[in-house]
Amino acid sequence: MKNESVTVSNKITFALLASEPLSLSPSLYQRTSIYDPTWRIINELNGDGRSTSTTTDLKLNKYKLEAPYIPETTTLKMSNKKTNATFNLEKKGSKVTYSSTGGSVQVSRGWGIITNVVLTVGATSHLHAEAPSVIDGENGIKYLVAGSDARSYSGEDSIEISDDTYFTFVTNTNMYFSVENNSAAAIYMMISNKLEKVENRMLLGFASQGGRYALTGDEENLYPEGISTLVIDDGFSESRAKIEFNHNTFNKTVKISIKSHSADVCELRESEIVFAL
Repeated sequence: MKNESVTVSNKITFALLASEPLSLSPSLYQRTSIYDPTWRIINELNGDGRSTSTTTDLKLNKYKLEAPYIPETTTLKMSNKKTNATFNLEKKGSKVTYSSTGGSVQVSRGWGIITNVVLTVGATSHLHAEAPSVIDGENGIKYLVAGSDARSYSGEDSIEISDDTYFTFVTNTNMYFSVENNSAAAIYMMISNKLEKVENRMLLGFASQGGRYALTGDEENLYPEGISTLVIDDGFSESRAKIEFNHNTFNKTVKISIKSHSADVCELRESEIVFAL
C-alpha cells in the first residue's frame, strides 16, 4: 500500500524503483549483493527495475562494521530531462520520515516486520512484484529481496517449547549475541550439519527468517540446565533485548520469555524470536 509519508528506523535501507534512467543527487551507497558485504557508491539508475539495499550513509558500529545509518535530514533528487522527483528524508531521533513530490513512497513488509522502504518514480507496475520474492541462503536462512507480504502475525512475550527444539530468528537488522547468568550457555548455530558457536548474525542487506540455534554445542542437549539470558544488540546499542531461557530438565521443556527490549518489534512465535527495527 502506498503512503504519502512513512516513518521507519534510520537503520532501515531503501530500494529505488524506476522505469527510466535517472540521475541521483546526492550519491548513495548500495549493497553489492547478498553475498558481498561491500557497498558501492551510485549516482544514477538505469531504469530497468528495483535496486538492491540502498542508504544515504554508512556508519561504523561498535564492532567496526560499516552498517546503514541515516544520520541527518536529507533531500534526495531523482531526475532526467523529462522527470523530476524529490524525496524528503526527515530524521527525528532514531526515526526517518519519507515523503515525496513527483514520486511515491511505500513500506515493504515480510514476516510481520518492515523489510525496507521503496522509493518509486514513473510507471513501474510492470516492474513491481506483488508477491514476495524470497531466496534461500545458507544454513536454512531465507531472505526477502523484493515484494511485500501484508499478512498479519501475532506473537507472545512468553512461550514454552520442548527441550529438543531449536530456536530461530526473524530480523531486519544485524544482531550481536551474548549470554548472561549461565556460564554453561553460549549461542550455537547449525552450520553444515554441525553446531558451531556464533557471536552474531549479519543482515546481508535483506530481512531474513530461519536458521537453527541452541544454547549448547551438543545436539542431544540443546539447552543447559536452569536459567540463561540471551542478550541481543543491534551493533549500536540503540535496539537491544534480553530473552530468558528457563530449562526444566524434569519436564524436558524450555520456557522462553522476553524480559526487556528497546526494539520496535520483539516477540515470540512458537520457537521463533522476532527482533526487528
